[in-house]
This record gives sequence, C-alpha cells and structure tokens, in this order.
Amino acid sequence: MSPWMVMFWWFLAVAAGGSLMVGMIATKRPIPRAISMGHGLFALVAVGALFTVNLWGEAQTPELAWWAFGVLTAGLIGGLLFFRVLFKDKAPLWLALGHGSVGVVGLVLLYNAAA
Repeated sequence: MSPWMVMFWWFLAVAAGGSLMVGMIATKRPIPRAISMGHGLFALVAVGALFTVNLWGEAQTPELAWWAFGVLTAGLIGGLLFFRVLFKDKAPLWLALGHGSVGVVGLVLLYNAAA
C-alpha cells in the first residue's frame, strides 16, 4: 500500500467525524466539544503528515498529491476560520456542507494520486 493510500484512509477517517457532525447539525443536536476538537486536530495532523509524505516522495510524488494537499489545506484553514472564529457557537448547515464538499474534492484527488 502506497503512503498516499494510507493518507487517503486517514483523511477518510477525518471525513467520517465530519459526517457525524453534519448529521448532528442537521438534527439540531449539540456537538460534543471532544468530537469537534478531535476532528480539527486529526485533520491538522493529517495535513502535516500528507505534506511530509509528499516531500519524502520527491520525484515519485504524483502531481495530484500536491493538489490534494492544497485543497485539504484550504479546507482545514476554512474550517478553522469558519467554525472556530466566525461561527464559534452555531455552525450553519450550508456552511458545514460546503466545508465537507471541499474535503470530498481533496479526498478524490488524493485517491486518484494513490491509485
């Protein structure tokens, strides 16, 4: 299994946590702080690990892996800005779905890089 496929599965786990939170927002349930903090921290570590994997790959690193890194980093920064600064207490569903859509694009890019 390539290191990019490992990273894909790692980001898929991050996405599972995000999907759980979107479900909680849609059903108007409060999101436990541990879930939201875990999702953000796990994503931060995953982005750092993807950067490291891409650097270690040197010339063998697929171009799509760098694109995936850029998109996933944008999703991380957007999530931090929107959900930790602007909408700290109440995240709108449309914004959570938009944030998740950026993550899905990054996942597709990363999967195609790993395949």
